[in-house]
Amino acid sequence: MRRFILIAALIVTVAGAMAAGAVYWFLSGDGVRAALERQAAAWLGQPVAIGSASARLFPRPAMALRDIRIGNPARVTLADVRLSTGLRSLLSRRIEDADIVLSNSRVELPLPFALPVSGANTNAPAARGGGVEVVSVRAITLRDITIASRGREIKISADSSLSSAHLNLDRFTATSGATTLEATGLTQLTPDINTQLQVKAARVDIDDLLALAEAFTPRAPAVPRGRAAGPAFPGHLVARITAESARTGELEIRQFATTVLAQGNRLTLSPTTFQLFGGRYDGALEIDLGATLRASIKSRIADLDVGQLAEFGGIPGAMSGRLTGAGTFTGRGPTLEGAIAAATGEGTATITSGELKQLGLVRTVVLYFGRPEPGAAAATDKFDRIDASFSLARRVVTASALSLHSPDLDLVAQGTFSIPDKGLNGHADLSLSEALSAQAGSDLQRFTLEGKRVLLPATIGGTLDAPRVSIDAAAATRRGLLNEVQRRLKGILGGP
Repeated sequence: MRRFILIAALIVTVAGAMAAGAVYWFLSGDGVRAALERQAAAWLGQPVAIGSASARLFPRPAMALRDIRIGNPARVTLADVRLSTGLRSLLSRRIEDADIVLSNSRVELPLPFALPVSGANTNAPAARGGGVEVVSVRAITLRDITIASRGREIKISADSSLSSAHLNLDRFTATSGATTLEATGLTQLTPDINTQLQVKAARVDIDDLLALAEAFTPRAPAVPRGRAAGPAFPGHLVARITAESARTGELEIRQFATTVLAQGNRLTLSPTTFQLFGGRYDGALEIDLGATLRASIKSRIADLDVGQLAEFGGIPGAMSGRLTGAGTFTGRGPTLEGAIAAATGEGTATITSGELKQLGLVRTVVLYFGRPEPGAAAATDKFDRIDASFSLARRVVTASALSLHSPDLDLVAQGTFSIPDKGLNGHADLSLSEALSAQAGSDLQRFTLEGKRVLLPATIGGTLDAPRVSIDAAAATRRGLLNEVQRRLKGILGGP
């Protein structure tokens, strides 16, 4: 009996060694590499070359593929691919319940092939001459994969699991420039592609993200006249993105949050919120893709510190107060930047409890009188409230109605602000307070007094960082003469 057991053990050992050797030969053989090349090429419709294939048996049968190139010239280069699967399925020339690890690879967009539809070819027969059938993939791991498009690059890593119905994203990181995003989510593969993502970041460079969006947004292909273009985003994507801080140019913002919706030819970021200049922004951005890109922005700002805003704009100390406003703008162009530059729209703005520190509005009025009355209280450019309604077109802001209320004067104005050169051009009516009107000489009061308040016309010019206000003496004289004629006519006619 003992000898029988030893002989049986020897037979089992030899058989196991022979089976292991057969499996190793099967995995490492050049026939498997060639069969995989043929099947992948038929699946993708592009030439596929595999540099080498090697195998291991423990703890799970696996093979390593190196230097895989897809396309001619190659647009996809996979430096290292490791695939492990069950022994039973492998002996049946099937890759089932597999683990795949891709590392140190590069993908250049646009791809020279369309991604195969989920489930396609899973029931295809094995290729002749030792073909291997790919049935299912349990997990896909990505390490340092570079994706490039139009001069921009993103490096990604991910841990995910795949079934015939969905792709579960357990961990995903994407790095580009100063931005690193971490995401989790789920992609439903059938009947349509439907992706839900949660994305977090410690810091985001918005300019970099916009450049990436521009680089990786699919270009609408040329279509014959009368035919509609296909969708830029197949399926449906919803991503909730949050970041502790973000940066655009020299502007720092905090508590950035947005929800991205991509479907068909429309990309929406709504709502988008963040904190800046001590206040809050709340808005939405919609982008329609096509031969001409169309962008629409709805925004609202609340309680911004105007002093911080002025300092950021390069005119520190020019103004103070708290700003609240809203607007809706649309634009068209070949790129997102071009669409924003061509934007048109309308908005409103209100600034409360501030001071115009460089305009010299009250000083201009006082000097027009000649000199202030002895003992008169010092006048300031502090104001209680500024309200404005404005429109934007061709990079020029037009204020159709602007009003200012302050202890020393009230102002009603109209004018324009040119964004490229910061130029100001407008006219205003200044209604002085009774106290400031009392400092005017008798001649000035006679020619410009309405009720108990002096009314002066003024012009506004210069630039935003060097504004200029001047009393329109000619208009004031004409108005004064009209007032004087009316006063004398009333005296002759015995009017009140």
